[in-house]
Amino acid sequence: MNLSARLKTSGLLRDTTHLSIGQGFRLVIQAAYFVLVARSLGPDAYGAFVTVVAMATLLGPFSGLGTPNLFIKNVRSGKRVAAICWGNGILLTVLSGALLTAAAVGLSFLLQLKTAPLAVFLVCVADMVLMKVTELAAFGFTASDRMKQTSIQNVVVSLLRLAGIVALMATVHPVTLDRWVLVYLLTTLLGMIYAVAKGSQLWGRPTTDLTVLREDIAEGVFFSIAGSATTIYNDIDKIMLSKLADLASTGVYAAAYRVIDVSMTPIRSLAAAAYPRFFRKGMDGIGATYAYALGLMRKAAVYGSVASAGLWLLAPVLPHILGSKYDAVVPAVRWLALIPFLRCLHSFLADALSGAGLQRTRMTIQVVVALINIALNLVILPRYSWRGAAWTSLGCDGLLVVIFWFTVLYYRRRRIG
Repeated sequence: MNLSARLKTSGLLRDTTHLSIGQGFRLVIQAAYFVLVARSLGPDAYGAFVTVVAMATLLGPFSGLGTPNLFIKNVRSGKRVAAICWGNGILLTVLSGALLTAAAVGLSFLLQLKTAPLAVFLVCVADMVLMKVTELAAFGFTASDRMKQTSIQNVVVSLLRLAGIVALMATVHPVTLDRWVLVYLLTTLLGMIYAVAKGSQLWGRPTTDLTVLREDIAEGVFFSIAGSATTIYNDIDKIMLSKLADLASTGVYAAAYRVIDVSMTPIRSLAAAAYPRFFRKGMDGIGATYAYALGLMRKAAVYGSVASAGLWLLAPVLPHILGSKYDAVVPAVRWLALIPFLRCLHSFLADALSGAGLQRTRMTIQVVVALINIALNLVILPRYSWRGAAWTSLGCDGLLVVIFWFTVLYYRRRRIG
């Protein structure tokens, strides 16, 4: 391995290590946070809470219209200075997030969700305005090669939410959904204040340029649609469960899915560290991004296999942690256990397309799979409840692996030919 290759490898290792350490702390904090929230609220209230969080997650990618991804792409390519990406990103996030919050409240009435409108409003302000500004800063730290600060930022947000539920449990009995969402909003606000202070310290005062903003919105929409499609096949089942089944089933399934999500922490660290490098590799075309993705997939698949097996074996321990009301989480986790392995594959294949300038293709694939997910859920959930949600999740993740892989190979062969 020549010196240049060693430097690139060591850089990826350093960034992955920084993110993994941060994610490790965050993992412990989020595990404690998840257990306390789930136990204190109970399956019904927890199901109501995650239904709103899922709605915010579904609409969230349109908050900012792709400015976090463009922050990385434009800074790394030298197309924009960080101060403009920071200022335009904040402006667009606040405006779009406010509109999306209003839309979410309207949807809650239209869909007749079993969650109070005030809770919907507070959670959506927290997740689609405040948290999105925080995420913009985190993407900016990544664009500026400040992975350590990205990790610190993520830990701060998780720690604030853990402190919030601990303080609430210590001072108020019982812990109700209405009380928790107020604390949720406050802790998210504190996390955003910290992010804005650190971001402005690094990049200076946020600068806006409306001409640049108009140019970036056109490209950012593709990132937003792709992100929304991802959240659809990850989270739409929770919203549909609350509507087509009951909140207790939603709470059980959401708890199981949360365990799966936690197991993906190391892979998310690797993917986040590698993501900016895909755009550099993309200068040499799809062949370069595919080769880079394959190398990452080989490493990730080993972890994914171990994680999937571990989840299946350790699932019976979970009711002892979450409480007896969550006994059904054992079969739910076992049904979902293969998902980490599948995501270790399709996550990097998707980034290979983005890095090669094929974001529109990636978006189209994700939208199609998201629509398939919705159609399957409409048919399966009324009869099979959370089990049906698990089946559709597995099927859609498997479908993404197949379609992404064939698509990357198609473009690779076409470019070579």
